[in-house]
Amino acid sequence: MTASLPASEPEVSIDWTGFPGPGSATWTLLGQWRMTLVMPRLLVLQAAHPVVGAGLARHSTYRTHPWRRVDHTLISLQRFVYAAPDQRHQEVQRILRAHRRIKGTDERGRAYSAEQPEVRAWVLGTVFEAMSSMERLAGRPLSAAQEARLYQEWCATLGAFGLERDLLPPDAAGFWEYFERMQREVLEDNTEVRFLMRDMYRGAATPSQLEWCPPVWALARSSAAMLMPGAVAAQLPRTYRERLHLHVGQADRTLSRTVHHTAHAAMKPLPLRNRYMPIAAAAMTGQVLHEAREVPSSGFRIPGAGLLTRPLGLVAAVASAALRGPERDVRADRLGRFFSQVLDQTGDGRIDAPDLQAMARSLCWQLELSAEQEDKVYAGFTTWWEHMRSTMDTDGDGSISKDEWVTAMLRNCDADPGYVRDGVHHAVRAMFEAVDTDGSGAIERHEYRTVFAGGRVDPGDLDRGFDELDVDKDGTISLTELLDGFTAFFMARQTNVSGTQLLGRA
Repeated sequence: MTASLPASEPEVSIDWTGFPGPGSATWTLLGQWRMTLVMPRLLVLQAAHPVVGAGLARHSTYRTHPWRRVDHTLISLQRFVYAAPDQRHQEVQRILRAHRRIKGTDERGRAYSAEQPEVRAWVLGTVFEAMSSMERLAGRPLSAAQEARLYQEWCATLGAFGLERDLLPPDAAGFWEYFERMQREVLEDNTEVRFLMRDMYRGAATPSQLEWCPPVWALARSSAAMLMPGAVAAQLPRTYRERLHLHVGQADRTLSRTVHHTAHAAMKPLPLRNRYMPIAAAAMTGQVLHEAREVPSSGFRIPGAGLLTRPLGLVAAVASAALRGPERDVRADRLGRFFSQVLDQTGDGRIDAPDLQAMARSLCWQLELSAEQEDKVYAGFTTWWEHMRSTMDTDGDGSISKDEWVTAMLRNCDADPGYVRDGVHHAVRAMFEAVDTDGSGAIERHEYRTVFAGGRVDPGDLDRGFDELDVDKDGTISLTELLDGFTAFFMARQTNVSGTQLLGRA
């Protein structure tokens, strides 16, 4: 049985005048690469809100893809501020659609919803706070007049999200009183905050440039795990830092100050195209981006970010499965990797409905679908989840462990040749229809690249994977060919079957 989905909601219609444009303080500050230095602070302050923290705990994939949210946030902010009004509207609608299913009850029994206006206002307010803090941490704080101008500009963005102006204070002085009160009375210490401050650096994905030499990355990661928590803590506002009982030593303050001051000094003389992120730089140099898809698809270029922004990771994990040869049944290894690398999107060692929703949300975000198209994608993944739950959840706890997944897949695939068709095919079919952006009835090579390309996939490997799936060699991948490929992945006992290495090289 397919769970019911919320009906598509009407688009937001409020749009205040005075949106920041060329020459504004917002344009000058928001698109700078130095914004990446205050992103840890920004994400922590957002996650500290109980509603945001609950949403992250139950719906976010940042534990398994720690840099994806950073990348998405920076790209989305650039599109929101620097794109033309029609593209800005599209971006707002995409953001709202991506969050409308994030709701539930947290561990303390409190209802939460990402659609709460005061929560959206808080998230927007932290962006203003981040821009101001970026300059202050670099030793060049905004003057009162500059800060007042920036605040008034940024408040104009509330209307783009359909938010009433009075959700934030009327002036900058009032905002800082509001910001202080939020720290004292609303923000919390939670597991998501602690993860963002500490554990995220311990488990950061290996950059593609360093895969050839794991010891180098191991050293870099251990150094980041040692230095970053203190540096992030030093950036946090004092009131919230005291709420967390964090001790910040002189070394932490020195490191934070050195990084920010050095970044400002090093980037100031650079050409505009090097000081600003791609979308911002394009807008500020007068490039006209007529369509949303012309906007550069990457913003925060950290090592390995391409892998993390690949929608679903679905085909990626299939391709990276370590298959050990045709002489034995290798499905258990393949299925175990698929569980860990693809299905367990929230990184808690189990899969449930939010994991499948996260996969659908990632695909929809990448393709910028309409609300109706998104509903079809979510429906396909929800049907797959209901099929898994009804056939795998042996202890009835509403989630599926790795052992349950592997055991059930092997048992059910052996007992019923139609098992994959009745489950995963619903999600694959929905993915195919979403990827087929021109409605041709087949996935062409450029559409395949749009969805499945990533930082760790060589273009040649991507083409070989496409050619492998294109069984009839007509230059496209039909729905039947894609379904057959995924069936082979789950059913084939050996590795020499089309579909077991969908991106060409394992």
